[in-house]
Parts: sequence; C-alpha cells; structure tokens
Amino acid sequence: MGVRNPWRCSFDSERPSYFLCADVGEDKYEEVDMITKGGNYGWHYYEGTLPFNPSTSSKISNSTAKIANPIFPVMWYNHSEGSASVTGGYFYRSSTDPCLYGTYLFADLYAGVIYGGTETPVGSGNFTSSHIPLQCASDSPIPCSSETESSATSPPLLGFVFSFGQDNNKDVYLLASTGIYRIVRPSRCNLHCSLENTTSLPPSQQPDRSPPSPSSSKRLLNNICTLVINFLANWYFILVVM
Repeated sequence: MGVRNPWRCSFDSERPSYFLCADVGEDKYEEVDMITKGGNYGWHYYEGTLPFNPSTSSKISNSTAKIANPIFPVMWYNHSEGSASVTGGYFYRSSTDPCLYGTYLFADLYAGVIYGGTETPVGSGNFTSSHIPLQCASDSPIPCSSETESSATSPPLLGFVFSFGQDNNKDVYLLASTGIYRIVRPSRCNLHCSLENTTSLPPSQQPDRSPPSPSSSKRLLNNICTLVINFLANWYFILVVM
C-alpha cells in the first residue's frame, strides 16, 4: 500500500528479504522503497519523506487523514536536475566488476544519470546514493557522444533510460533510447579495481567471458566500465562498444 507508480522492482539475489521498488513521484520527488509484508509507503499523503501538497492542477485531493506508521524510502531525490521518473534496477551481484559488488543501481528516465546506492553498514537498511559520472571511451568504434565533441572527455548520450536487465551471470545491462549498455570489468577500460584479478596483458588483449558481438554494425551493444575509489560512492563509468 501507499505506492504511486512503481518502476521497477527487484529482489537482491543474495538476500531475498531485500525487495526494492523504485516508485515514480507526482510533483517533486522520486523514491526507492524497501518493501516489507503489510507495509504502507505513504502515497498520497507523503511524497518521498515529506507531506504531499498537490498543486491546484492535480487531480489528487489530500485530506487530513493520517497513515499509521508509514514506511519512508531508503533513497530519494528531487526534480531539480531535470529528473522526473525514477527507473529501478538491481543489486549488482556479478563477479565482472568486484568493486561494484553489492551496490544497488538505479536511474532516471529523463535525467540521463545513473545512481549507485550503498548500504552502510551492510544489513542496517541505511542507504546513501550518489551519481555515477559517465564518460565515453576514446577507442569506441561507434561514437556515443556528439560528433562535435571528443568521445574521451564527453558524457555519453543515453537519451531516455528505460530499464535495467540482468543475465544468467548476473551481469547488468542498461536499456536506453540510444542503445543497450553492459557493465564490464574495469581493466578493460584501463581502470583500476583492487579486487580484480588481472594479467600482464593489456586490457584489449585480456580474455572476456562475454560472448563476442557480430561484426555487423546493426548491433549496437555498448559496455560500461566502472571504478570505485577506496570503496566510497565515487563511481566512474566509461562506455565502450563491443
């Protein structure tokens, strides 16, 4: 009860009791809720953690009724950055990028940004989230930035961020209006992850368990590399094309 328009929900594959739903807001706030049996998440008396006061144009009329013991979101943000519709993702549980392991990934349809949510300490239910800066790889054979900008220094043009996906290896994919992006190991993009086992070979020659992509340019399947600095929420994504 008390959710407005969830998109999307997922269980943590390692902790089935962790069931997170991203709930799209009405006027100002987007939120991510941890769902429990019989819980009430506040809508339409609350949006995010604050009382909801509908605008004059809204069809929703609030009342003085109260919700007993509303459950507030574990993460939320406002619309100040052009965002307006949260897109829920997954807890990252792949071994491809061990430095990203355990982070909840989500996004916003309109803002073109990716968020990483970390729980500190683990099991506490206390989450913090931060932006994951995006950057195009300089060696990408298919440009992911505008033609007038350098791909090495420009953010990718994600367009609308619709959804996330997960394969049998728990590798995470991002579905955007400009293509499908996949998180790959950091060393593939010359990034350092202290938990990643690498060889002396350069990243371009190191094996990748991902299936090879067809040579046809019709398949635009991009990869995302990530970097974590000192296990803090300072994430860097570099996009390359398979």
